[in-house]
Amino acid sequence: MKRITNYKMFFFFLLLIFPTIGINAQDDNNFSPDCPGATTGPDIMPQWSIDWETGFSHEWNRKNGAHERTWVINTSTFRMGVSPNAEVRLQIDESATRTSTNNYIGISTLAIGTKIKITDSKGSIPKISFLGTLLIPGSSHSNYLPQHIGIQTHLLFESELNEYFSLGYDIGTEWDGETNNPNIFFGACLNYQATNKLSFFIESYNLYNSQKQEDWAKPGRSSHFNFMSEIGAAYVVTPRFQVNMYGDINFNEPSKYANIGLGMAWLIK
Repeated sequence: MKRITNYKMFFFFLLLIFPTIGINAQDDNNFSPDCPGATTGPDIMPQWSIDWETGFSHEWNRKNGAHERTWVINTSTFRMGVSPNAEVRLQIDESATRTSTNNYIGISTLAIGTKIKITDSKGSIPKISFLGTLLIPGSSHSNYLPQHIGIQTHLLFESELNEYFSLGYDIGTEWDGETNNPNIFFGACLNYQATNKLSFFIESYNLYNSQKQEDWAKPGRSSHFNFMSEIGAAYVVTPRFQVNMYGDINFNEPSKYANIGLGMAWLIK
């Protein structure tokens, strides 16, 4: 079977979202953006609050003989708290890519999802949440979107190490909507709170696939791992507005891949 049945995946996802709306728990009024970073924090948006996280980035890719430049013209993630324990999410990205033989532009990500709090931090127990995402497919003419529904499921953890440092870690399974074999995602992010407004982070995020992935390796080789790292900073301009910047490298071929980006997070309501 090439893919999970679209309708079964859709109804499974709805079952995850709607039972959480009536859950009662202590409200958290802190605004904690998910951006930047490839790993996602476990914090939930306050109930009925809406967050808009947006930005742009430039990716330079010559891995395994590729010759591509991709500009994410706009990445927008909207998060809304629907209960003290859950939020719903919508992501829309638009990108433009230039290759040695072609140029194209279009919607590069279209996804809906939910994040559900499992537990708050208690002693040695970290803060834990579940993140589920559906990747919406595109038409046969799409240069970016999958041809079938994709699904991503992640468990998100965060531990406070002291007043300055925290450690987040993210473990998940991702079906991209094109193949039956999932990627296994695992990442860890060390955060440093330099001041009340300024923070820094460094993270390692990685993908594993049991099938060989030629595009993750040097020409003529194959690899099961895609080994990535990101470093960045965020600054709180006001309690409702944050700006950030970040950069990524790929350790499979560090001289042939780079990505830099700027972004912001705005608590709309």
